[in-house]
Amino acid sequence: MNLKPFFGQLNSTKVKNLKGPTLTAFLVLIAAAVEIISDWANFMAGLMGTLPNNQ
Repeated sequence: MNLKPFFGQLNSTKVKNLKGPTLTAFLVLIAAAVEIISDWANFMAGLMGTLPNNQ
């Protein structure tokens, strides 16, 4: 996931008002958390060798 557009938006909304940058920073935080969780899940799947298969 590329976070550059988020940071670009953060810089552009910083001048407009106070809520814009706060909301954008919050979205960046969520995006980073999702990326970290996804990487962790992929790491665990790689550690187990394969994803669990109940079939």
